[in-house]
Amino acid sequence: MTAAIHFEGDAFTIPQQKPMGRNYAGFGFLSAFSRHASAETVTGFVKNEAAGQQFKAEVARHAPSRKADFVTAQRMSGLRDVGCLFTPSIINASQVWERHLHGPRSWSITGVNHTLSSARVMDALTSFPTLPFQPWDALICTSTASRDVVTRLLQRQAEHLARHLGATRFPLPKLPVIPLGVNCDERSGNAVGRPNARAALNIGPDDIVVLFLGRLSFHAKANPIPMYLALERLSARHRVVLIECGWFANSSIEKAFEEARAELCPSVRSIVLDGRKQEASAQAWAAADIFCSLSDNVQETFGLTPIEAMAAGLPVVVTDWDGYKDTIRNGVDGFTIPTISASPGVGFPAAVRHALDIDSYDVYIGHTSTGTSVDIDATAEAFDKLASNPDLRQRMGAAGAARARETYDWKVIVRSYERLWDELAALRNEGADNQERLKAWPARPDPFDLFAKFPTETLSPTHIVRADPALDAAAATQRLQLKASAMQVFRRMPEKELLAFWQRLAGGEATVGDILQKEPMQDKSALVHAIVLLTKIGLLKISSPAQ
Repeated sequence: MTAAIHFEGDAFTIPQQKPMGRNYAGFGFLSAFSRHASAETVTGFVKNEAAGQQFKAEVARHAPSRKADFVTAQRMSGLRDVGCLFTPSIINASQVWERHLHGPRSWSITGVNHTLSSARVMDALTSFPTLPFQPWDALICTSTASRDVVTRLLQRQAEHLARHLGATRFPLPKLPVIPLGVNCDERSGNAVGRPNARAALNIGPDDIVVLFLGRLSFHAKANPIPMYLALERLSARHRVVLIECGWFANSSIEKAFEEARAELCPSVRSIVLDGRKQEASAQAWAAADIFCSLSDNVQETFGLTPIEAMAAGLPVVVTDWDGYKDTIRNGVDGFTIPTISASPGVGFPAAVRHALDIDSYDVYIGHTSTGTSVDIDATAEAFDKLASNPDLRQRMGAAGAARARETYDWKVIVRSYERLWDELAALRNEGADNQERLKAWPARPDPFDLFAKFPTETLSPTHIVRADPALDAAAATQRLQLKASAMQVFRRMPEKELLAFWQRLAGGEATVGDILQKEPMQDKSALVHAIVLLTKIGLLKISSPAQ
């Protein structure tokens, strides 16, 4: 089983200036899916033809021999043939309602979580209990920690709806845990360049190189203070080099890192590399002995870099935090460092200030990060064990590399996605004979229904339609081509079809009901719309039976 990939360029590309974790995850997924999908053809779901061509180009970039096709939003019913829509983010309400209009069994819908701390995402999740989800839909959680967040939000909203409205039934998507992936073949090749990388960075053979790779942000990623303090202790017994490979959002944050390093780990040699440059990140991976990521921020739910480090054969020192809890085995692949956060209730004022737009999202997550601490003593002890024992580094690095290949290689992850889609298809096809098409979307009603009291009357099958006998085809064509005729916004029938329809009506009169019965076009609502439009611009006249 496969799925149509909801393709939006920024979700599957890595921007040069400010790349985020979700960009790397999306890029990795599309690359892996293009190369490893079981289906012969990779299908995209796109906004329009131009986006479809972009999708095909991206697939060809990753896998030149792979066939690619696409379904456009204007022809959404094409998703029936694929059977599943995968969106690289939280499922949004419009995707569920649009499927609802085609029939609930038309296709499955699957999404995936990344950041769960933003207001936009939390609002989307808390709308789930009111949406027409089906048992064959799923929101993929990248870690057990992120699934816990999603479950808590859904439970709280269901409890509110039960108290406020007396609601008792809340159809929700499945919440399977499937992690993000890594290209193990690509990452394992870094060690080949180790001598050259260390020589280029003037790193000695006995220097202990600790690498942090990722966005450099003390408020939105990982506060570096615990790492700096622990490395300063390590420098009393070893020559320590710290490589921070990433990017700063602005010069103020960059200066904050410089000040903290100078104050807290003056004995540690510091190298800062631009992680947005592929050659710099490759050099950092190759030169390192130990990988460190002491994440303490709620905006992250999985964390790609530790499994990249495992794939590169490096032992890791990471916080016991979010997705790291799933990926790193303490004492096997490296060491997980205890963390402690403030108790529930402490952060409610910050949540309210963010909800009321008093504080920005950056301030909100930064404030939340100040309520989490990392065990500095445990960090220093982990560094010391690894720095003092080359065999331990080798053993843990090898264990991590094996685990990455067995569990987190993109080939494995793509198969997990396909197995999920198979399970959802089986559920959906159990009642395939029931393909009812529903017309209700409460928040997006038919405007001619919602605003039915605006006009004097509403067109009915008994209204009589007459073509203006004073106009010929040339005059009708000229009328249709007037910009004020609004052909550019009337997308239900091309201009040529409208003219042909008008010509078939010329020279006589008929009721709306008769016209709808005789016209071959299947979309009768489009014909009704066309009758009113042609009347609006003076090509037809409408009268009621009484007149």
